[in-house]
Amino acid sequence: MILLIFTNAYPYDVMGEQTFLAGEIGILRKYFDRIVLVPQNKYGKTLPLPPGVEAALDFSARFSFAKRIPAFLSSLSQKDVYDDIRGRFPGSLSPAYLKKMFFFLSAARQTQHWLKNWMKKENASARDVMCYSYWFTEITMGLGWVRAEEPALRVVSRAHGYDLYEELYKPWPLRRKSISLSDAVFADSDIGANYLREKYPQFKEKYEAALLGVPDPGGIASPSSDGVLRLVSCSNFHPVKRIDLLFESVVVAAKKRPAQRIKWTHFGGAEEIRRQYTQRVAGEFPANAEAFFPGYQSQPELIQTYLSHPADVFLNVSSTEGTSVAMMEAVSCGIPVLATAVGGNVEIVREKNGFLLGENPTPDEIANALLQVCDNRERWLTKRQGSREVWRERYNETTNFEAFAQKLVEIRKR
Repeated sequence: MILLIFTNAYPYDVMGEQTFLAGEIGILRKYFDRIVLVPQNKYGKTLPLPPGVEAALDFSARFSFAKRIPAFLSSLSQKDVYDDIRGRFPGSLSPAYLKKMFFFLSAARQTQHWLKNWMKKENASARDVMCYSYWFTEITMGLGWVRAEEPALRVVSRAHGYDLYEELYKPWPLRRKSISLSDAVFADSDIGANYLREKYPQFKEKYEAALLGVPDPGGIASPSSDGVLRLVSCSNFHPVKRIDLLFESVVVAAKKRPAQRIKWTHFGGAEEIRRQYTQRVAGEFPANAEAFFPGYQSQPELIQTYLSHPADVFLNVSSTEGTSVAMMEAVSCGIPVLATAVGGNVEIVREKNGFLLGENPTPDEIANALLQVCDNRERWLTKRQGSREVWRERYNETTNFEAFAQKLVEIRKR
């Protein structure tokens, strides 16, 4: 059996896909004779691949603007396009939606052409091929168009956050058609799977939750032993991450409790923005508070940092969230979590391993929750074991990826 995995950029050494896909592919290798990675974008250097795994790097060359134009025009012959425009009228005539339609249709058409050419070149029968899109995007639609011509082909997709929740992000064109031509759509959370069942109930038998996971770090983080409250967070500086809210909350907590020393470390983010926050710390933080912005660390580097430096609480105050890899990494190391009750956060954070804030907490509410960590130290120490239990029960890489691989094999055999 041949498995084609369509990614955003992996095996190039950028973006977060490598965090999950490297481990997942190690398990998928046991179930498929041949695995081919197909990245849509090409940046940086390629990462080393294990035996039996190859990459088709020519796919990305199809997405130049000049090549998109004929692909878009040829896609207009699809009846599905006009059905979608009628179904979303009048919103489908907005400039923003029409722009998205152009990029969606051109990429879907290019995906369709590439896959048909690849199968012909490789002399691969549709019955021997399974296509797996890591994101529920236009790539899934293009694969589905090939499946419409070759019913023996199998097509599945994962779905995460921006590619799933249409009320929080821009609607995706041809969503119903994409689902109808797929064999399964795997949301990365139970909430995501339920969202699909409610929004597109006519395809409810196609939806499943397939949780992601992180490896066992081989140790656990230590709590502070010197009375300092040490906070960690990890994300880019996208507005939905609300880093300003975190910043203000630390300031409020420090002012409420002048005798309490607080150290906050935020991993990730562009250098220029980190420099701006560092300058703000110098001017806005009280004397009893500090903040550090060391930038991006690879997963092994971040885990080693957690294991070698005390950490009392992991923070996430996002306005929307899929299933946060950063949070999974934290709980794998036994770090309790304080997070907003949005998206996949409500599945990771339980009473035994942390505390859920409201969806839109104020800096004062977050500050009070942080100070409760200091005032209820023994209770929060027990939550450290709770975090490890949550990782073991739900986000163990080996367990989750083995289950997912077996589901793919089952679908391919239908």
